[in-house]
Amino acid sequence: MYTKRILIAMIGCLLFIQTNAQEVAAMAAADNKSLALYNAAQWKELMKFGKAEIAKGVDFPILRMRTGYAAFMIGNFSQSLLQYKKVLDGDAENAVALYYVYLNNLYLNNITQARYYAAKLPDETKASEALRATKIAGVQLESSYKIPGDSTRKNGFYIRAGINVQLGYRLELQQSLASYNQDISEPRLLLIRDNRHIAIRQNEYYGKLIYAATGSIALLGGYHYLNTPFNNIIYKNSIGFAGIQYNTPYVHLKAMASFGKVTDTTYTQYDGTVTVYPLGNTKLYNITRAAYGDNFTLSNILGYGITKKIWLEGNITVGKFTSLLENDGLYVFNDIDQKQIKAGGSIYALLGKNLTLTLNYTFEQKLKYKTTNIYFYQHSLNGGLSWKF
Repeated sequence: MYTKRILIAMIGCLLFIQTNAQEVAAMAAADNKSLALYNAAQWKELMKFGKAEIAKGVDFPILRMRTGYAAFMIGNFSQSLLQYKKVLDGDAENAVALYYVYLNNLYLNNITQARYYAAKLPDETKASEALRATKIAGVQLESSYKIPGDSTRKNGFYIRAGINVQLGYRLELQQSLASYNQDISEPRLLLIRDNRHIAIRQNEYYGKLIYAATGSIALLGGYHYLNTPFNNIIYKNSIGFAGIQYNTPYVHLKAMASFGKVTDTTYTQYDGTVTVYPLGNTKLYNITRAAYGDNFTLSNILGYGITKKIWLEGNITVGKFTSLLENDGLYVFNDIDQKQIKAGGSIYALLGKNLTLTLNYTFEQKLKYKTTNIYFYQHSLNGGLSWKF
């Protein structure tokens, strides 16, 4: 009996030693091969090799760091982020992994997450990257000219000025002031005095806070106030919203809830958004959003970078609505005419290191107020400039 137990124990030890020796040999082979590819700057081959070895179970920090660096060099920032985050999860003091997790988030335009990791960088790195806890992060100016295809709806004009301020490495405040002007005639608005000459002069304030709870989770909340005169009636609309965003290297998920009043009517909206970066960078991205407010709407944005400085976007929103909140409540559609469909295209052009020009065209089909079969089209032209500090 004892002899049998001793033999079983010896066999187990031999198997353990053999398995361990095989693992050591596999790691040594992967280390040698990955180092040779790294020294030869064969980045595509190194990324493929590293991913294949890790998938087989040959997994150690230096292999992930080489794989992450190779992905970074070919512009697959999502893959690079995935590898460096794995290293950082196992070694929170790894300065190289920390730096590349910060850089990859920055190049993926994950500013909130980039700032979260920036706070952990050594002081000398913060100095070399010109990082500060508090600063003005950016300013924006945009305007829109709306051209309805109905004689009772005159052309509309929208203008907005915004400023983003970093209140700390993990907290950002975004604020905007906006104005919308349009003259309309609508005899079916029975409570409005002189309803054939209605001058809409809407003024708005918007504020949003974004807090980086972790390196993957951001919390956001804010407030949008709109003062909208309709001749003898002035609507004072207040909308509050809150949400959570969870980022993975390739996919971002966001859920939002908004509550308030739109034209003195209680309004609630729930949103779910999925953003995908299939190439691991901002060259190609897709944003799909489902929203339920006064009706269900589905929106999709597809973006593609035709050069390193120019991106094109196409967008469409389907679903009938008179009220809708977009872009985390920044834009409030509170039209008396029901929208049937909204679609358009945008171009983004980097005019310099920090300056971006935006041009946008939007087409809308609308159903006229209190009618069942009178439709008209509206065309909108939008232009904007944004400066990042």
